[in-house]
Amino acid sequence: MALNWRNVTTLELNDGAIPDPNSPGQSLRLLHNVRVAVEGGFLHVDPRQQQSEAGADQEFDVFIVPASAVKTVIYRDVKRRGNFASF
Repeated sequence: MALNWRNVTTLELNDGAIPDPNSPGQSLRLLHNVRVAVEGGFLHVDPRQQQSEAGADQEFDVFIVPASAVKTVIYRDVKRRGNFASF
């Protein structure tokens, strides 16, 4: 499946819906510098820190949460004349 990934600076969920990849048994509610993709009413979340991404063929877990579980998504984009950012 080809998803349109976007780097986000902050992702805040209503509940701890995503397991912490660095601390088994813990859940994350607030994530920083992760990748997300929107598909229908769901948000695909790659909880790895952007800096830790390795080769393109690396396997990793992606978590899917319903849009209703998302409190805030913050990302940075460059506004270019005539072009607008969108998911």
